[in-house]
Amino acid sequence: MLAINFFSHHVAGSIYFMAPLTFLFSVNIILFIYILLKKDFESNFVVAFKQIGLLIFAYGIFGTLVGLLQMFDALESIKDTLPLSVISGGIKVALLNVLYGAGYFCISHTGYIAIKIL
Repeated sequence: MLAINFFSHHVAGSIYFMAPLTFLFSVNIILFIYILLKKDFESNFVVAFKQIGLLIFAYGIFGTLVGLLQMFDALESIKDTLPLSVISGGIKVALLNVLYGAGYFCISHTGYIAIKIL
């Protein structure tokens, strides 16, 4: 069930923003495992791990801003009064990018803290 929601969120939140977020997070997981296996806690890979985590968060915010701009452009072109559910649905979809970006960032940053403690 969770995988179905995960995929539907990716489609709803624009695959152009959600797919790179998931790809970057996957790269970060691979980097984390590599750092732990090599026990190289002071290398440039640690810095890259942290910077990719920040990039994930920034890209999530960027995707949200693009989604909000598209939503407001569409609302501006409509001359009729829209129900609140249409507007709140658009905001919900626009916020998916920042939600996933922040979640991935929190997980990545927790891994960075663990690396620094080791």
